[in-house]
Amino acid sequence: MKFTVNKIDFEKAIVPVSIVAQSKTAESSLNGIYLRAENKELTLYCYDIEKGIKTSIDADITDEGCIIADPQVVPIVHSMPHGDIEFSCDDKFVLTLSCGDATFQIMGRDGSTYPAMPEIQGHTAFSITKKQFKNLINKTFFSLCKDDSNPILKGSFFEIKDNTLTVSALDGFRFAVRREKSAVDCPDVNLSFIIPGRAEQNLLRIMNDDDGEIAFELGNKHIIVHMDNLYIMIRLLDGEFPHYEKYIPEYVMKAVVDRDALIRCLERVAIVNEKMHSSAKLLFQNDMLKISCETESGKVNDLIPIHMEGNPCEVLFNQNFLIEALRACDNENVLLRAGENGRGMVIKATDTDEAENTDSYYIYLVMPIRGR
Repeated sequence: MKFTVNKIDFEKAIVPVSIVAQSKTAESSLNGIYLRAENKELTLYCYDIEKGIKTSIDADITDEGCIIADPQVVPIVHSMPHGDIEFSCDDKFVLTLSCGDATFQIMGRDGSTYPAMPEIQGHTAFSITKKQFKNLINKTFFSLCKDDSNPILKGSFFEIKDNTLTVSALDGFRFAVRREKSAVDCPDVNLSFIIPGRAEQNLLRIMNDDDGEIAFELGNKHIIVHMDNLYIMIRLLDGEFPHYEKYIPEYVMKAVVDRDALIRCLERVAIVNEKMHSSAKLLFQNDMLKISCETESGKVNDLIPIHMEGNPCEVLFNQNFLIEALRACDNENVLLRAGENGRGMVIKATDTDEAENTDSYYIYLVMPIRGR
């Protein structure tokens, strides 16, 4: 195999492929990046049953062939001078890269042993802007389950209904929901699916900051993503995702709070509580919110004026969960609603309950810490 490609074109193609390749698989034969030079085109892809990504660029091909390249080819190419890079592979699968006076040799593997990436046809297609997708994921991703206790909770639940796309994530201690009306053009579609959190991370890392769109094709077990000349295949999580609405408690108190002031207050609590159990006591009473924490290393008390309705209440929360949720809110003020009998607190990125009828809607529920 022997071909020549432009350095900039090759980097643009291989960097997103390498991001997916970095998500290691237990099957060693699937590690690496597959390169195939054929018909004036260089195809690059990686695939490991759960996910795959493929793209192609123009190439000046002298000898057709294929190889599995080590991911270190990415920093090697990046270090080379600008211009055209010549790739060649001998019968022992030693890959040689030459550009100007620089020459590298790295070991590859027989490309014929790499499984073909399946071409999956979706039954439902829709698209969304990159900006909307980033917003949906960034405002919910932190609530995904971090361990293997419930695998279905390691993914985000996507629901499309009446042209509205809703994304929710929960880990058993909290949930976050972001809804975008008119985000997709699917007037007669009502469907749902679960994308693994790791795949979402990869998409965010691959995505550039332009104003383009991402096209999706939903299949029976996979979702296909088309973006910037990339074909990305993701195996969906299979199972029943808990619906967030059943966890929202009836509230006994609601309060409007300055978002930034509350974040600063909780961050001050975190200084005292950094190495302890990450909890803060919140007391809502007489249009004031008192936040306190006492540990072996010290104690802190802080007050924030609020506009409050309902009964006074006191509850203990993981301060870091609250900070993450508040940072995901865009509004100057947030609405806090405390559930009866300590059944959690709802945070809304608004100062009114009418926000559910707006184009963008964000809600977060955090459960209290008990027994402390």
